[in-house]
Amino acid sequence: MTASVTVVDLAARIQAMADDALDLLVVERQAPPQLSSTFDLAEHLMTDASIASALRWRSGAELAVLRDGGSTPRLDALLLGIDGEALPRVRSFAATAMPAGGQAAEAEPVESATAPQSAIDETIKVSELVHRVADAPVTLRSRSQLPAAVGRELAAAVDGDPAQLEERLEPALLAGLIDRRDGRMRATVDADAWLASPVPERWALIAQAWLDATPDAAAIAGDPRTRFPLADAAVLAVRERQRRQAERLGLADRGTPTTLAADLQQRPAAALEALAAHVPPATASVYLQPDLSAVAPGPLEATVESRLRRLARIERAGIASHWRLTAQSIAAGLVAGEDVEGMLAFLEEVSLTGLPQPVAYLVRDTAAKFGSLRVRSIDPLAEGGARSQARSDDEQLIRTIAVDRALVSAGPLQTGPHRVTFRLGAEEALAALLEERYPAVHEDEAGELVRPAVERSPRPVHERHRLVDRLRDAGFEVGDQERAWLERQLQGAIRDRMPVRLTVTTATDPVDIELVPLAVANGRLRARDANRDIERTLPLSAITKVAGLGALS
Repeated sequence: MTASVTVVDLAARIQAMADDALDLLVVERQAPPQLSSTFDLAEHLMTDASIASALRWRSGAELAVLRDGGSTPRLDALLLGIDGEALPRVRSFAATAMPAGGQAAEAEPVESATAPQSAIDETIKVSELVHRVADAPVTLRSRSQLPAAVGRELAAAVDGDPAQLEERLEPALLAGLIDRRDGRMRATVDADAWLASPVPERWALIAQAWLDATPDAAAIAGDPRTRFPLADAAVLAVRERQRRQAERLGLADRGTPTTLAADLQQRPAAALEALAAHVPPATASVYLQPDLSAVAPGPLEATVESRLRRLARIERAGIASHWRLTAQSIAAGLVAGEDVEGMLAFLEEVSLTGLPQPVAYLVRDTAAKFGSLRVRSIDPLAEGGARSQARSDDEQLIRTIAVDRALVSAGPLQTGPHRVTFRLGAEEALAALLEERYPAVHEDEAGELVRPAVERSPRPVHERHRLVDRLRDAGFEVGDQERAWLERQLQGAIRDRMPVRLTVTTATDPVDIELVPLAVANGRLRARDANRDIERTLPLSAITKVAGLGALS
């Protein structure tokens, strides 16, 4: 069958694809965005360059299937094969890459002693990243890049390499827990419920999202240089990143898929049960130290962790997490509505080592200074371009801020004994002051404290490649060679009572009409005009373009 596949045949299949399938095809086959019709796409996919590019991403096992003339549903979806048979040109390319007998068999899943621990640890670390983004949405740089300082801080929180932060964030992005759009990275409306769920359930969501986005996960578990024979440096870099992700999520171990991965795909309840057996019991206690640190010996109960997160900053996430109390973290708790006695009572209750004196002093001292430096927005037209001010009854504090070289980028200018202005907006000036450990708070025009608003992104919606809509609108150009194909498609539309949009030649200019085909016979189409509710009869030779056949096969 595939020996006689033509551009027409391929174009017909493309036109018959559902939108999601077409989106997958144009993305994974890296179709040029300037293509204007399904014929253009079909011609592109049959070029040697396009085939060679697609095969760079295929595993040795897939190449062996193609070499032997076969295909798989995945390869069919990429139009490297049709109905289980490799396209002839694809088969030729694969045979060059995989000589006879060179098949790379996929390894069977193995029971791993370390995979559950890796899965738990990575889930907790991804949770911390989601927590951080939920607490403080990030304004991205151009090209949607994280600011370097933010990247370093997030990486440090999970004890990771800043260069690998993006791959640590990716499972959360794939699972729809954080979102990047409009120049911001924010937690989504689904993040809070996920963060409150048990560790095994959190792992299942991000691991399954990763597997759904990685159909060749079994091959990725191994060494990319041997599992992907045609991969170039760019492909190898992606596959190596995916291999590290699989190892961290407990889906691979030393080059082999794990039973944890297999169970998640085939027996999800068994995977959750297996992982739960390795999760230490939740604790409601921490070891509070005189150096203002706190160590949780195991996963914290959700209510305890939520309260502690208001008062302390996590330094290292993991099964045993490390926290630190600072003047800034205590002040953030006060802004969020905590009071001194409530904070001290909570810390004493959860501490296995009592309430160290330095901790009590920090809380009381921070509370005593809280609100002594208040930042608000001002009118730049009335203030010579200044956008915010800080005011305090402490004249020495104002003088210190005005000459602090660490604040020079904020442009401080003392305008009175109790007032200093800044070129920056109020939020930016506040952040700069807090960074230098000044007891600053944000106030509105009425002098009331501004509490940070909870900001969540809507649930992400997959946006199809813009080429999909263009190809749908362009339809299918009909020439002499395609008449038989056109008749078959119209017969399918008659069977399914599906409306189509046709471009028909007339005595003057071509016109577009929407019709519901009723019958095809003797080279003519009888159809009902969808807009006028009348029947029309057209010669097939007058039809030059057809669209709207999306679901036909």
